[in-house]
Amino acid sequence: MSTFNVLRYSLLGAGIVYGAYSRYSIESAHHEDVAAKKWRKDEKLIQQAKAEYAKLHAPKKEATTASGSINWEDPNLDIGKALESLIQKLD
Repeated sequence: MSTFNVLRYSLLGAGIVYGAYSRYSIESAHHEDVAAKKWRKDEKLIQQAKAEYAKLHAPKKEATTASGSINWEDPNLDIGKALESLIQKLD
């Protein structure tokens, strides 16, 4: 009878240890999954922000308008290019 009790409590202890290990393993995998999803979401938001920034801060191609006149009040006006275009029109 004594051997039976030792065996029974040993198996009970082993079951408790295995259950704790299993639960820790499952929780750890879940936390890694959540962290990976958050990382992917953050990467997507960063890519969207970079695209929006590039769209808002795109460099101006020319300081002249489509009709060929020069907008002298444009803060991005390149005086050298404007004067060259005026000289080319004279030729």
